[in-house]
Amino acid sequence: MKFIKAPLITNIYLLCTLVLTFSVQAEVNPELLRSSVVVVAQPEFSLSKIQSFSWAEQHADISAGFIKSGLSVSAIIDTAITQALGKKAYPLGLSHKNSMLIKYHVSLASETNESELTLKYGLSPGLRGNSSEAKAHEQGVLVVELIGPELNKVVWRGAVEVFTGVESTDEGRQNRVNKLLLELFSSFPAREKTK
Repeated sequence: MKFIKAPLITNIYLLCTLVLTFSVQAEVNPELLRSSVVVVAQPEFSLSKIQSFSWAEQHADISAGFIKSGLSVSAIIDTAITQALGKKAYPLGLSHKNSMLIKYHVSLASETNESELTLKYGLSPGLRGNSSEAKAHEQGVLVVELIGPELNKVVWRGAVEVFTGVESTDEGRQNRVNKLLLELFSSFPAREKTK
């Protein structure tokens, strides 16, 4: 009889954990998990000679609102970009030779409006929220720019806008940013393997 009680207790524990996990996940409004993505690229840009990517000098432009939050925003974004481009076969390089340079800007909507984004970057994702819950969350925008080594100018630019403050842990934030950067780079061509 004692042998049967241990698996029964384990099963009850697992069932309670599953119900609790589902309940916590079910509480997040799906509207808060939406994102808006826009990408533009220079037609003359060719990836044929690009082997890797490197960080541009002072590559992370983090707004005051994110700096005050105390979150390690640049570490989270750096990790997500490295993973997203790694999946496209562009590793992080130590040298700028045959490397596209990357820099990015991240800010809260309360600090940078859509007109400023459009004037500075030529694009604005335009995420809208209709629910009162969405309106209660600050929106954040991330603009990523790739600088071509031969042209030495921005040859690809992408922006993603999301509702911030949805995740409560660093792991949750990292997972969400990883998915967003995969989405942002989804149309970016993968590097062809040299034979």
